[in-house]
Amino acid sequence: MRRIRITVLFVFLSSVTAFSQSLSRVTSGIDLGVGYLDKVWVPSVLYHQELSLTNFPWFRIGWGVRAWGYYAGRTDLAPKNNALSGDTLKFGRVSSNGASFVLGANFRVWKFDIGANTDLFGVAFGVKRKGLYTKSTLFDGEGSKYYNDYVPSNPSTINLLPLALDKQNGQSELFLRYWFTDRIALKLGYTYGRITYATAEKLDNGQKRFSKTFGVPYAALSFPFYN
Repeated sequence: MRRIRITVLFVFLSSVTAFSQSLSRVTSGIDLGVGYLDKVWVPSVLYHQELSLTNFPWFRIGWGVRAWGYYAGRTDLAPKNNALSGDTLKFGRVSSNGASFVLGANFRVWKFDIGANTDLFGVAFGVKRKGLYTKSTLFDGEGSKYYNDYVPSNPSTINLLPLALDKQNGQSELFLRYWFTDRIALKLGYTYGRITYATAEKLDNGQKRFSKTFGVPYAALSFPFYN
């Protein structure tokens, strides 16, 4: 997972120097796809725009909006300091939906786009669910009255930089897009993200957000928009 974060960040750092170059035309399109692994479904719709550069037409800076979902069965979520506190919020199933502003970059090689993108900020929503709050250490904390009890929670609403910050909802992609024609492409990649639920009550160490990271293979169909 750490290598995925480094790779995505490297692509974005490469785009910083490109801003100093003269700009060319803007292209846009939409990706309709889904990620799946071990009964975890991660569908998404990504509207994206890319700005190509006159001196480097094979390099494109991208931005857009992603609508996404996360649906899974039994899921254990943990606070940031779980290694010390040993507390967990356990769900029989989770479901979350959201929309995010996305930044990315890609390289065009023949009929291939090779790139990455990540959510910068966004919102999430979903059904309120009750998670079983458990504690594995011997010492009681400030949330002890909720131990082995069900605590109402829902997807964390406001989220920022999920690639870099814990306790956020959102995702990033590494992808390869192949254009069969100038009107349709197949996009294959890997989606790395985080699912986060927030409780109404403060639990041990004042924690209210519980999360976990996930990674799933991803496939989509891509369609361009023409001005």
